[in-house]
This record gives sequence, structure tokens and C-alpha cells, in this order.
Amino acid sequence: MAWNEHLGGNRYKLVERDPSKAKRPKKSITVEMPEEIARSKSEKKKEAWLALEEAKWSELVMTGQYEGKGKNRRKSDKKTFAEFVPIWHKSYAKGNMGGKTILNTMSIINSRLLPEFGDTWINDITTLELVEWFSELRNLKNDEPLATNSKLNIYKAAKSIFDAATEWKVIKENPMDGVQRPSQSKKEKKVIRSRKKAYTRQEVEKLLTALYTLPTRWRLYFTGAMLGGFRRGELLAVEWPNVDHEQCAVWIENQITLDEEGNKIEGEVKTEESEGWVAMPKWYMDELKSYRREWAKEKLNSKLWLGGDKEYVFHSGKGVMYYPTTPTLTWSRFLADNKLPHVKLHGLRHTAGMLLRESGADLKTIQERLRHTKLDTTANIYTHKSETISKAAVAHLEELNPKRMKFAP
Repeated sequence: MAWNEHLGGNRYKLVERDPSKAKRPKKSITVEMPEEIARSKSEKKKEAWLALEEAKWSELVMTGQYEGKGKNRRKSDKKTFAEFVPIWHKSYAKGNMGGKTILNTMSIINSRLLPEFGDTWINDITTLELVEWFSELRNLKNDEPLATNSKLNIYKAAKSIFDAATEWKVIKENPMDGVQRPSQSKKEKKVIRSRKKAYTRQEVEKLLTALYTLPTRWRLYFTGAMLGGFRRGELLAVEWPNVDHEQCAVWIENQITLDEEGNKIEGEVKTEESEGWVAMPKWYMDELKSYRREWAKEKLNSKLWLGGDKEYVFHSGKGVMYYPTTPTLTWSRFLADNKLPHVKLHGLRHTAGMLLRESGADLKTIQERLRHTKLDTTANIYTHKSETISKAAVAHLEELNPKRMKFAP
């Protein structure tokens, strides 16, 4: 792997060892950082530029693409799409994406983009070629038309790569500029609208009772998600010191997620606004207090406690954090076993918002409770999805019935 040596000012020496030689002598080249980057206060920009230059030089040396002995001149800056992906991964994805996002994006790149464009020079890929390819995308399993959300994920992955190639002047024009962002058809929108996304207050009452069929930890986990609007990984990362019984609130600052290798890890919450106290009903906090005694007894009786210093309220046994997809699977099985209407686990977060909306809470209150970054997000989700709200809004119009007002013929 190449490294750099600062020569002073904006000049850097990039160094790599030549794999074609037995003693692997060093090969170096001098580069100059662009003035606008060197003057920037952002260290990330400088590091990203150097990382890109190191990756380019490393590849040239490792593949023998330098001209003459001691001249340190490059034969060609041309890159195939497959050659550019590792540069993008190191210089952009690592610094700008979370582990789970990188994992999902690389899966798309490996299954979709590389088989199609891998051997093509990246500067030879045209807008028309991309437009035609996107229009022909099919499901790899059953060859049916690909869902718009799946197309959109492929679009985002491709755009991220070509945006970086354009910004770093690997290509002159971005072929993705002319590719239309995938959007849902009227038919797809109708199907999505028909799917149940949250529970009504009456359904919540039934769910809270049915949850007693589950072990206490899962009952309290799902109840908490339904009342507090927590994201899946946020509630998994809550530890006992984050539970304040006096304030009747739970502190959220971390989440259980995945790294780019697919391993479960504890990471930061989604946004800065996601961090904070979430008030909970006293009866729920009392249930947590009772559960803590059960939790402590389980730890005391455990012959091999693997949680170390961590005190996850909800753990998979012996103190170990749950895999982030475990709650989703447990929730689906619970609904099926109890023949309850299916709503995705994330729908419990929407349910928390709808319960507030139906009780008369304003959008700003809901935004703060669900810790949305923008009020627009809250408004788009919770201004038109409740039948209860719709009926209440129409109720006062009943007074305008002409027959009741006695002026109808």
C-alpha cells in the first residue's frame, strides 16, 4: 500500500514498492495538492485527495504502468470501471458512508454494475448505454420487472461512483447526469398506499395484550418501540445507565448496526437529532424496573457472562448484543403466530407517531419525539395517514346538512 511524505508547501512524495522486483525497491512520484484543497480548513478533503493519489500511484506501480526507469511518469490514467471501484471505495465510501451502507452498496456493485461495466473504460461509458441498461433491469431471481426501490438503490450506487470520477477528473463528463432517477408508477404507488403501515389505537390495545405471549425482554422491546418510536437498532443499544426512572425517560445515543463485512457493531445514531431523551409512560418504566431485577438475576446465575462491561437492556443471552435483524424476524413470527395484521417492525415507529397525532399533538411535538431532522419529514408521514384524523376533520361538516339547517326544499 502506498504512503506519502510531505515535502513542504503543497508538494507530496508518493511512495510504493515495486512487486515485480525481488527486493521490492521503492518507486516514488511527486504530486502537488490543488490550491483550493490545500487552503481548505477541512482535513477530510486533504486526506481524501491524498488517499486518491496514493491509490492511483499504488495501482500504477503494482501493475507496472509507469514509464521508463527513474522517470516516474505514468503510462496512462485510463481506468476501467472495475479498476476505479476500489479507488472510490477507499477515497469516498470509507469516509462518507456507514458500514451497513457500504455493505449494501458493494453488494449492488458486485452483483449488478461490475458484471455489466467492469471491463469497460470508465470514460467510455455513455449516458445512452446507462439509460438502456436501467430500462432493461430485471429481478435476478425470477426475471420479473425490478421494483422501483431496487432500481433506485442501483441508481444511487452508480451515481456515487460516477460523481466521484467526475469530481476527481477521471472522466470529463458525468454520464449519470442524463439518467432519470427511477420513480414509482401510479400502479406501484397504489400498491404501496394499500399496505398497512401503522396500527390504530384499538389494534395497539390488542397488541399490548398479545405481547404477553413473548418472553419479557421481547414484550418490553416491542412495547417500547410502539410507545417511544425508537428505531430498531437504537433500542437494541440501550444500556441500563441510559434508563432514568426519575425522569421516566430513556437516553438514546447509539445503535446496533452492521459494519461493511456484515458484522454486528455498536455505532452512532443515524443523525445528530436522533440523540436525546425520549419520555416514556410511568407504567412502562415500572415494568422496566421489575425486568431489571430479572435481568440482574440472569447475569448473576450465568456461568459465562460475555457482555463484559456492557449492560444492554435487551441482549441475546449472556449479555451479548442482538444481531440487528433479529427483532425483525421475531416480530414477523409473533404476528403470524397470533394471526395479527402485518405491519413492518419500522411501522411501530409510525404507530408511535400516529398515536400522538390522533391524540391531538402538533407536528412539531411529533418531530421532536421521533427525533426527525426536518419537520417536512414528519409532515409528509403524519398529515394524511390516519382514518381517525380524517373522520374528525369531516365531523364538523355534518352541521352543514341542509335538512338539519331547515333551508332545503
